[in-house]
Amino acid sequence: MNIDLSHRLKGVVEFLIESSSRINEAKPQKYWYPLSMASYGVEEILQALDSMCSFRTTMWEKTREFERQFAEYQGCREAVMVNSGSSADLLLSFLLTSPPENMLSPGDEILVPVVTWPTQVWSPLMAGLKVRFVDVDPATLNLSIEDLERKITPKSKAIFLVHVMGNPCDMDRVLAVAKKHGLLVIEDCCESLGSEWAGRKVGNFGVGSAYSFFFSHHMTTMEGGMVVTDDPEVADRLRVLRAHGWLRNIEASHVHLEGRAGIDPRYAFVNWGFNVRPTDLQAGFGLEQLKRLPMFTERRLAQAGRFFGFIDGVSCLSRPQVADKASPIWMSLPVMVEDSAPFTRDEITAWLEERGVETRPIIAGNLQRQPVAKLFDCFTDEPFPGADRVHDRGFYVGLSPMTEDETTERLIGCFEEFLRLKGC
Repeated sequence: MNIDLSHRLKGVVEFLIESSSRINEAKPQKYWYPLSMASYGVEEILQALDSMCSFRTTMWEKTREFERQFAEYQGCREAVMVNSGSSADLLLSFLLTSPPENMLSPGDEILVPVVTWPTQVWSPLMAGLKVRFVDVDPATLNLSIEDLERKITPKSKAIFLVHVMGNPCDMDRVLAVAKKHGLLVIEDCCESLGSEWAGRKVGNFGVGSAYSFFFSHHMTTMEGGMVVTDDPEVADRLRVLRAHGWLRNIEASHVHLEGRAGIDPRYAFVNWGFNVRPTDLQAGFGLEQLKRLPMFTERRLAQAGRFFGFIDGVSCLSRPQVADKASPIWMSLPVMVEDSAPFTRDEITAWLEERGVETRPIIAGNLQRQPVAKLFDCFTDEPFPGADRVHDRGFYVGLSPMTEDETTERLIGCFEEFLRLKGC
């Protein structure tokens, strides 16, 4: 974009943001402590305007540059951007069962924690895999290693991890189990961008991993997601799946067309696929958000440290345990109500909501208890005591890098007031 035009547009955007903020401040707000807050500003909006003014709005140069920079941040070789974190899960799942490699076969079993976002279940089901649920450890919110080992059968071929709310799974134990039983590992890191196990970012431990850039996550492209891998061939397969089974975004496409005379490489199709491409508007947002990410991380760590330090000092509530090798970058602030508490989860969340603090259950709780369970065979009557505990006693409040320190202190004061009333 022309430098002079960009400068003038920046002034207009700043004026519009300021005017909109004043209007919104004048409106009655239900929550003074919401789940999330906008973490983008003038630069991201200018990136979107630049794409529109240059008529390059679909997946283009900014997408490739964002993929390159994200892979560099993640410490892996390849990153493939998609339109959502759910689409990232979908491509990972179809990667396992799609030709020509066919890492897994239809009907093979994949082990999935029963406390997770539902698309982590729908994706392998759509890819023809059989989902077997694993219970979670309510102390960490992550899958129970003990139950994982109990659930392995001769049909088990893969593990689909999720690092809940940013708390890394015990990767030493997970990888030991995977090696012992010959299981592939894929990771859902939609809630754990930047979290590390033993100094290595989660998402770098298996065949590939999925990330989400939804509005409330660690960084945002509004909607948007990414699949990362260390294998360039896997990345190319993901790019084919991303766009119709098409070779258009694959380098050296002639390799795939040997013996196929008369096929225009610009319109060559080598597999089935979807259309889950992102836009360059989203990628432009991502480029600016990556610049802000160190600040976001610093703020999240500081606020989480202050809030969890308070929770550690009370007897009626607890927060997830963190392994010695784990370095979480929390997406939100999860809390469990202890058995000894003279109140229920619903009582404290209702009290907080009435006083302007937005709350949510921990993801979808025990998925076995959701109405959708009656539709699919993977849901059974099998007990999941750890997941039930999370379902009945767990909730979370937001963690935004844009929250002021004073607001975090006010949140803690709100918890303190409730606990005093309950004699805790």
